[in-house]
Amino acid sequence: MTLGVTSFYSWGQDERFYRKMFSSKLSEAIEDFDYKIHVDSPRYTLDLNRDGLKDSFQTVKKDGVDFIRVIDPFGKIVFEKSLLTKGAYGRIFKARFVAVKKDVDVLILYYYEGETQSATFEGSARLYFLTIPGKDLGRITLSRGPYFWHERERGEGKYWNRRYSVNILDYNKDGVQEISVSYNKSSRVYFYISDGVWKSI
Repeated sequence: MTLGVTSFYSWGQDERFYRKMFSSKLSEAIEDFDYKIHVDSPRYTLDLNRDGLKDSFQTVKKDGVDFIRVIDPFGKIVFEKSLLTKGAYGRIFKARFVAVKKDVDVLILYYYEGETQSATFEGSARLYFLTIPGKDLGRITLSRGPYFWHERERGEGKYWNRRYSVNILDYNKDGVQEISVSYNKSSRVYFYISDGVWKSI
């Protein structure tokens, strides 16, 4: 299942925040901070724990930092975590819901990390894995996966991009789906271990 996700742009005006962001002192572990601008996307309904009731997820921006939020059928926020933003216009633009094994589902998030234009234009995107073990929303984890897109403007107006392909397949025939990202002659495969943990080779 693939869902298109509409995101909302917002610019924080807090100079202190942007200094931290561009000096790499702002990490994805920072979940709570004072913010001035808060923008929510619409809620996208989906039965994330397969109990017959519609849960929902949405993207949130707080002073330019992107978050993914999961809400249960009764409107309670059960999960919220930030994504690592690298520049302006960061957004989740696609989500794909798959079962990696009988009792484990993952919402694959396609996240554009943003773009910088200080000297030359550059942008990148990577996958995040929102994993739901045991069909339990209380056990959700978020893992940062590999890049699948990179674009950059070079000198004299030249531009290039590197596009990846994303595949979900049981490569080792053990009954558990793996997630792979391929580019040119190289690829990275992510294996689900347990309790929301992924390992790549």
